[in-house]
Amino acid sequence: RFLFACAPSSENGRTKLSFREHKLYGRETEVSSITDAFCRVSTGKNEAFFIAGFSGSGKSMLVNSLRAQVDISGGYVLTHKFDQMSKEKPLLEVISAFNDLCPIIRDRSSQEDLHVIVKNLMDVFGTDFSVLARLLPKIKCLFPQPNPAKGEKESGDQMNLRSICFTLQRFMRSVSSKSHPVMLFLDDLQWCDNSALSLVE
Repeated sequence: RFLFACAPSSENGRTKLSFREHKLYGRETEVSSITDAFCRVSTGKNEAFFIAGFSGSGKSMLVNSLRAQVDISGGYVLTHKFDQMSKEKPLLEVISAFNDLCPIIRDRSSQEDLHVIVKNLMDVFGTDFSVLARLLPKIKCLFPQPNPAKGEKESGDQMNLRSICFTLQRFMRSVSSKSHPVMLFLDDLQWCDNSALSLVE
């Protein structure tokens, strides 16, 4: 009923199908569910939404159908696709996705909004900013000056999972809000491990 919205034309006894590229057909229920989830998140809640299906069944296109609404609402979209090689460093790949959020915020924020975000970060991290900068090197692109925090503490200690999670929690609370929600799309989760899932949680 979707492909034959118009009268089908025949050529040599064969019917030509007319459809639009990059359009989802027959997925109204799923689109409605994922849109409702984003609306709930936009009120300040946190939510996980799992999409299962065979390869090529349109899972990624389903998620991408929400991009326009996220952009209009002032939100940010982060995406990462795991693969077999991800087994070597799944945690680093998730951290990299959050690192890529920094230039997205810079490019989509007004100077006034950027000033507020920078102030929030400095209030939250203070002299511990170097810890965040080691974890997310691109964070410095949000600051007008090369050295955002004078007198910050340098630490060569290895960060454990708990420390990484705590640091990213503080970061996300500083840069995200009801007016700027964040949607993180992780594809092919079967290739990541418990540490990566714990970080997302």
